[in-house]
Amino acid sequence: MKFKINNSKNKALWESIPCTCNKGVVMEEHPMKPCEFCRCEIAWKSVPQKEFTIKDRKGKNVSINEINLIRGKHEDVIGWQYGVKA
Repeated sequence: MKFKINNSKNKALWESIPCTCNKGVVMEEHPMKPCEFCRCEIAWKSVPQKEFTIKDRKGKNVSINEINLIRGKHEDVIGWQYGVKA
């Protein structure tokens, strides 16, 4: 079965926010300097992009092939969950 990400967008609002970092200067890059684009990008990169396995309470392996995204005001990812119907 193909991995499914519910509440996914082709292009989220945060992807239109310009990056304000000065790449190559550590003190002017996220997280030293607040950058909304970089914060949102890091959050998106934390979302699983392929099926993964967990152990249930009985110790049995369970494959997770569908997750639900929880989005913030810029349609950024503020969390994700599995096993809950959207």
